[in-house]
Amino acid sequence: MSDVRIQQQGQPLKSGFYDRNAFRQKSRSILVLKTAIAGIEYHIDDNTEDGRNLLNSLTPGTELNLFREPNNEHDKWAISVVTKDDRELGYITRFKNETIARLMDEGKVFHAFVDEPSDSPENDTETRRERTPTENFRLPFSVYMED
Repeated sequence: MSDVRIQQQGQPLKSGFYDRNAFRQKSRSILVLKTAIAGIEYHIDDNTEDGRNLLNSLTPGTELNLFREPNNEHDKWAISVVTKDDRELGYITRFKNETIARLMDEGKVFHAFVDEPSDSPENDTETRRERTPTENFRLPFSVYMED
């Protein structure tokens, strides 16, 4: 028999059986931003086979890494977007990154996932309202904060 103690049904809780961590709230992901990658055209050349293959591999649901770049000379709130195999794709647009950057600086953990591209972003009211000049909606993604 293993060293793990399991409380049997109907058995009262005893000091050896109670696990405080079992009752802590489980972590959850909170959607904080739906956006698109800024500067993708500077990081991926879709005129090359390698660039096209990379873009084709970024299907909806693909997880992306986010890295804070506090020493970025162009944007002090810069957050780079990187694939799991360390290919830099671009950045979260400077018009939407400050709050997430501040939270990252305080130790909050964020995850990003590629979204389904809109069939016609120009006709999508929500996309038009939230679009900034630097976002390229060929690769939309969502950012979640672990709570």
